Amino acid sequence: MKASEAEKAKKLEALYGRICRDPGYRNSKMADVFVPGRGSLKNGQIVFVGEAPGKNEEKLGIPFVGAAGRNLDSLLKVAGLTREDLFVTNVIKYRPVNPDGKNRSPSLLEIRKALPYLLEELLILSPCLAVCLGLCPARALLGGNPAMERANGTISRRSGIDIMVMYHPSPLNFMIAKKREAMMEAFRILGEYLSKVH
Repeated sequence: MKASEAEKAKKLEALYGRICRDPGYRNSKMADVFVPGRGSLKNGQIVFVGEAPGKNEEKLGIPFVGAAGRNLDSLLKVAGLTREDLFVTNVIKYRPVNPDGKNRSPSLLEIRKALPYLLEELLILSPCLAVCLGLCPARALLGGNPAMERANGTISRRSGIDIMVMYHPSPLNFMIAKKREAMMEAFRILGEYLSKVH
């Protein structure tokens, strides 16, 4: 029997509480604002997984609200989706920062520490599909070091979940015509996938 939205919300709240209390999860090279996942708790929804919160996400406590979030919103339309249709989270729930205060990519050790929590989060959500936005979540959930040019738009099955990989919708990627077209193609594939499973 599948969990209700209220049951999922309660389990997520408990999970996020455990992450916040885990002394080994957040280190001195991370900012101190916890940014939880957010979105639809319906059974069979899609979960989008990014790398980590940025400055805008940290300020609002919501994942994917900056420039990358705006790019994501426009790409979702290609698949016939809106934010209301999905749950959005990150591998790391605190912003990894450099000594100068700028964003940095999480270390392999930080990802390894966060992964069991991410897997538990996905288990609670029970999505029809988890979408990795960029290399960091793809590495975390699928292992190895996939080449994004080849991995973009592909779907694999791991731990009982269908996992799709696509480029991160960062402004840097979005401004490169070739990568933007590859992202749009991945979202077209996503739309086709959803038409088959729903």
